[in-house]
Amino acid sequence: MSIGHLARAALMAAVCLGAAFPAAAADEPVPATLDTGPGAVIAARPGAAETLDLETCAQRALAGNDLLQAERFRRRELDGQMKQALATGLPTLDATGTWSRGRDPSFALDSSFGGGGSSSAMIDSLFGGFSFIPPPEDIPAQTYWRSSLNLSWTLNPIKILGAIGAAGQGIRRQDLALLGAVHQTEQDVVAAYHGVVLAAEQLAAVEAEVRNQREFLDISRLRFGLGMATELDTLQAAVATANLSPQLRQAQQGLRNAGARLNAVMGADPESPLSVRNEQRVEADAVARETALALAARRPDVMQAEVMSDLLRQNRRAQKSEMRPYLSMLGSYGYVGRRLKDLDDAGHDFWNASVALNVPLFDGLLTRGLVQQTEASILRAESERNGLLRQARVEVLDLLDGRDAARENLLAAELNMARADDLLETSILMLRHGKADYLTVLQSEVERSRARTNLIRARYDVLTTTATLKRAIGVSPLLPLTAVDGLVAGGSQ
Repeated sequence: MSIGHLARAALMAAVCLGAAFPAAAADEPVPATLDTGPGAVIAARPGAAETLDLETCAQRALAGNDLLQAERFRRRELDGQMKQALATGLPTLDATGTWSRGRDPSFALDSSFGGGGSSSAMIDSLFGGFSFIPPPEDIPAQTYWRSSLNLSWTLNPIKILGAIGAAGQGIRRQDLALLGAVHQTEQDVVAAYHGVVLAAEQLAAVEAEVRNQREFLDISRLRFGLGMATELDTLQAAVATANLSPQLRQAQQGLRNAGARLNAVMGADPESPLSVRNEQRVEADAVARETALALAARRPDVMQAEVMSDLLRQNRRAQKSEMRPYLSMLGSYGYVGRRLKDLDDAGHDFWNASVALNVPLFDGLLTRGLVQQTEASILRAESERNGLLRQARVEVLDLLDGRDAARENLLAAELNMARADDLLETSILMLRHGKADYLTVLQSEVERSRARTNLIRARYDVLTTTATLKRAIGVSPLLPLTAVDGLVAGGSQ
């Protein structure tokens, strides 16, 4: 087929598409560009819902996040362990009651207490076999009731202090874990919240691009009608507009998915209606690196490792106490009688008490083995803490560099966006007056779309990287950088 035939076929296709496109466009309304300006309301999930800001989202997440709730329940478990540790130094008191029936044991031990035998043949002949003590089988069975309070108390002060100290360190460690979970939840909220804004801005960018492309199509048709453009220009504009439909649907889905993620972080049903207010407070302050690295040593996970070493030392203290002397006290007081009404008779009461000094001599090296194991665990915990601190410092250094790069990218993107807007406006004006072709305008639109995408992503990177940096140095991701003493370079020390 010759080049002329190909050209004619292309022109015919362009004319057909140009004739069909207006009908399709009339059926499909042009999307109104989503408002994503400062303070704008973004409907992330369809339905009537209260408009939330970042602080409100964070409050709901701290109250309803499932993982955070689990950490709070672990804290309650340790409260129970503290009470168990306190029980190590407290006495136990039991109330008991028994009922028994039988012959008096003092008459049933052996023949020396009566019951068949005699110690002397002469005595037996004198009394003619008579005995003052009846044989056991002649003693009637009797019922005995007994009630008593029994006290037991083991006094080992070193063990008690060690157990209480270990439980206290365990609670402190869990408090740090809970604080770390709070910071992580706040970071997740910041990322999910700004993820909704990011998705909305991306959707708005695609909608704006669709509107521009349809405007280009209208201009191409007008110029074609005036004989200032070819069918090829109209065909290119129509194809570019149609190609944006899948991108528009993906952006709409991305906004809904971002809303579902934010709902999940807040502990709500992912399908719940959700609207947020666009509040993006970009912190452009430079961070003092040495201060940030010093704060990394105080972040919750590093502090947990330190507390773990202290906890193991308390355990070692309690273990060593097993080979130290300790006191045991036992006591019992109660009543005994053959009838229930006798149990409150002072004449039927009884008591006993004992105090013992226990001196462990040899336990088969069990205590020594436990202490040796715990000492090795202490060394291991300290080594793990040092490694964790190094990793924390590496993370902080990486985030500092990443945030600096993100800030520079944001400044460049803002400048480039302004230039891209000017370029596109100039190209469209030249196209209306026939001073530029469609390809020039299309290239300007592509560059503007790329500049806007870079700006949206750069702003999101600064916001999320800043939040992650705050979590990495052990402060709340919702806390402004300027609120941390000495953190902002050139700020108050």
